[in-house]
Amino acid sequence: MKRTTVRVLGSIGLTLALAAGGAACGTTETGGPDAEECSGTIGFMGALSGGNASIVLPSRDAAKLAFKQFKAENPECKGLKLQEFDTEGDPAKASPVANKIASDKKFLGVIGGAFSGETRQTKKTFDEAGVTMISASATATDLTSDDPAAVFHRVVGHDEIQGAATAKYLTESLGAKAIFVVDDGTAYGGPLADQVKKDAGDAVKSSDKVQEKQTDFAATISKIKAAKPDAVYYAGYANEAGPFLKQLRNAGIETPFVGSDGLYGSDFPKAAGKQAEGAIITCPCLPAEKASGTFAADFEAEYNVTPGAYAAEGFDAATIFLEAIKAGNSTREDVEKFVDAYDKAGITKQLKFDDKGDVAKDAVVIWTYKLEGGNLVPNEEIALA
Repeated sequence: MKRTTVRVLGSIGLTLALAAGGAACGTTETGGPDAEECSGTIGFMGALSGGNASIVLPSRDAAKLAFKQFKAENPECKGLKLQEFDTEGDPAKASPVANKIASDKKFLGVIGGAFSGETRQTKKTFDEAGVTMISASATATDLTSDDPAAVFHRVVGHDEIQGAATAKYLTESLGAKAIFVVDDGTAYGGPLADQVKKDAGDAVKSSDKVQEKQTDFAATISKIKAAKPDAVYYAGYANEAGPFLKQLRNAGIETPFVGSDGLYGSDFPKAAGKQAEGAIITCPCLPAEKASGTFAADFEAEYNVTPGAYAAEGFDAATIFLEAIKAGNSTREDVEKFVDAYDKAGITKQLKFDDKGDVAKDAVVIWTYKLEGGNLVPNEEIALA
């Protein structure tokens, strides 16, 4: 569905929008005989370093693979480029990245932001400049429900869906009747925890908040010990969740642990150590081996590792942009129109965006992943209502 959100441009935004051209198939700004066919640049922004990078690197690598395969199959598109930007997942560091992409007319779109906080921080900048965003992993519900940006799209389900599915898993699959909910107070973890509490209802008996970069969780663990829950749920990121779970287990608390998709990556078990064994992580991402085609095998052949968090979704996001440019869309405005109207089967789901930039709810999947032998492996799909 074509979105009709009206952008109100200030002088800076208008200047950026007027400079929003780029080269695509067979064209340049001048259209001269030296025009390079099927060219253009797409940005990728997210945490490529730091304690949460393992959540983002698989989707970055999958996007690179999509570009490599596409250019091999379409030699006329050798001018296509994917340019990476490391935000460390920090909204403050994402802002200058967004300004750089928005002000450089060679960029026709951006895969990102990877995290919800940086996406919330930058979507206005991209919207004013007309730079289409496709996120493979930003799940906060309010990114599309509150003050949606016309340029923002995501190929994953949002946290209203993930929260309901998590509550169902906790209360039905685990049979929990006394859940202790912990969140990290971020723009991602806080609202997701609230959604789980809402959907789990009376089964949630206690809750507490921690903070980003916190290292000592004794106060929260003391509350958990006193509450004697039969399940602990953590909404946040791996950088804090790993040490939290390690300290929880070292305190003698063996209560089943369930975490959000912000823990899905090697950073979490690395930080938690052997104490993380058996932990469950929920994610609105498809196990790579269930993606259609040869994606999982191709990824492993390219990188000598199995695809991780949001890898297949990153491949889908990149493919949409690649097809947009291949179809001859040479300006930011044209790319946005193409993405708004996109309706094709990707390797993870049917990719069609509603008027807020979300994929259809019936296309969303929520899976649980279990930590076994230091690796997160698919556990079960949570059936959605």
